[in-house]
Amino acid sequence: MLTNLLHIKIFHVFLMFFILMATDIFAQSVIQESDDKAREILEDARVQSSRQEIEITVRSVDITTFPMIKIMIEAYNRLGEPLDTLTSENLFVFEKGRKRDILQVEKIPVAENVPVDFVFAVDITGSMQPIINSIKSNISVFTQTLVKRGIDYRLGLILFSDDIEKVYDPTPNVSDFLKWINPVKARGGGDEKENALEALEAAAKIINWREEANRVCVVITDAPYHQKGEDGHGVTDQTTASMIEMMQKNDIRVFTIVPPKLINYKLISSKTRGTFYDIDYPFSTILDNFSSQLTNLYYLTFESTEETIPDSIEIALFSSESKQLIRKTIPIVELGRKLIIENLLFQTNRADLPETVRELDILAEFMENKKNINILVEGHTDNVGTNVINDKLSEARANSVRNYLISKGISPKRIEIKGLGKRRPLATNDTEFGRRLNRRVEIVIIST
Repeated sequence: MLTNLLHIKIFHVFLMFFILMATDIFAQSVIQESDDKAREILEDARVQSSRQEIEITVRSVDITTFPMIKIMIEAYNRLGEPLDTLTSENLFVFEKGRKRDILQVEKIPVAENVPVDFVFAVDITGSMQPIINSIKSNISVFTQTLVKRGIDYRLGLILFSDDIEKVYDPTPNVSDFLKWINPVKARGGGDEKENALEALEAAAKIINWREEANRVCVVITDAPYHQKGEDGHGVTDQTTASMIEMMQKNDIRVFTIVPPKLINYKLISSKTRGTFYDIDYPFSTILDNFSSQLTNLYYLTFESTEETIPDSIEIALFSSESKQLIRKTIPIVELGRKLIIENLLFQTNRADLPETVRELDILAEFMENKKNINILVEGHTDNVGTNVINDKLSEARANSVRNYLISKGISPKRIEIKGLGKRRPLATNDTEFGRRLNRRVEIVIIST
């Protein structure tokens, strides 16, 4: 009996020893796994951090030589650092998850005197005073940078709280802008939300934009916004979705400078080809990025393997170490998307087209396949000739495109036209390459 008890005790001792050994081995394994996981998380965080500093915005898509597709992008570093890694070796397009090589990356020469109207919509409540002071102290340098980069600017201002306080139409005189904003003192703000959507509506309906200008509205706030149906001090009939549609229809790009947690602003920016900035970024850097983004343009060319023009594609940028820095989905079929058609074989000062134009046949097929799409045809010219001549010529060319599409069976009700002459150049008119880019027709999707 004693012998059996001794054997049992010895067994228990050995069992405890093995359990302790196994526990120690398991613990070391867990620690090692934890360390590996920590390193992985840190590496992912580093890559994610890099992604946040690089931005790619699609300006337009050229589908007229399909299956070759050209994408015009704006690319820049949010911190103002040089973006010297944009090459065909580290840029890729993905169609349905399959990688396609970029065949060519072309830097577009900067146009001179590109007209851009900037309207700053500024929250003037509560804790906004430091930001208001930053606007005051940086706006003059910002306009000087715009001039250096060939931008013919105007500055407007909307001041808002729960209500629209003041609306000032864009001016070319920075001293006028400073007269409007210098007396502003942040005050009030009884509830958390402010009425940024009403400010955006004022930008669309009240501001007198130049017809020929690119339209940029810069919303600056540290507060979420009121929406239709909510209680509170501010009242609006707008929602996030309705405001996105309004901005798209009025061709207004919305740049937002807000706390990162306010993700609705990010959605508005992304859907209007604008950019979302952290309000804690240095304000001078943000302003410099505005001017850089508008003039840092590239054409990317790749060959699609799809049978028809895809609804969307993905663009990815990799570092030299093959780390993915950014990857984003680009809808091709969406409200406000611009499709460019270059060089429609128009002779000098002529608006008539040949009987067959392959580029327009592709556009007609695209519209036939997407029967809900309606378009606006915008005609553009280079800078040869007067405004009067080019305005008439660009409208006549847009009308020729419309008539061609109608002849291919597209309903006239689906096509609007507009002539913008030489007022919105994409590139410099000092070179033949630049003038060719400016002699274009843009197709804007106005309903889907």
